[in-house]
Amino acid sequence: MLRMTNPSSYSARQPQRRLAGTFLLAAFALSLSQTPAQSDVGGGDAGACTLKNHVYTCDGAAFQKALAAATAVKIETHNADGVARSKLNDLVTKKLGKTIAPQATPADLDFLLIPIDEPGVNNSPGDVDLGTLRIYTVTAGGARGHLLWAETYSGQQDLPWPAVVRSVILQFQSRFHIK
Repeated sequence: MLRMTNPSSYSARQPQRRLAGTFLLAAFALSLSQTPAQSDVGGGDAGACTLKNHVYTCDGAAFQKALAAATAVKIETHNADGVARSKLNDLVTKKLGKTIAPQATPADLDFLLIPIDEPGVNNSPGDVDLGTLRIYTVTAGGARGHLLWAETYSGQQDLPWPAVVRSVILQFQSRFHIK
């Protein structure tokens, strides 16, 4: 306790704290510079989506070309979401004829199905965005690359998640005439 109240002890540790804080800040800035920004998604890749005014615009033909060329894909869902994982697995394997890439093996595409959390309470009678299916390229290191397709489902706010999962997948299938 005496060491903490001793001003010389505190000031001797201050440069170390400042150095550690500077190191953490630099590491954080470096990690941000290596991650593509949402508004930069695509960076010239054919088929990549662009984000403008909170709306993704994607090239459907380029996405279909990338989807046709893909053989193995990985699927991701929110936490341990068994409903979304099961439905997404069925879409990828049964409807699209793709193989689910085992953990730690390369994949061509990454299918991500997650809820959209809207901050606050929406009391309006209109539809709100509830869930999204996003399909990304996969980098050589296995991380998500560029966004190729974004399918968003909107509906009544009290719709249960399993219904949202089913609806966003059906909407995606309908858009690309997948039976």
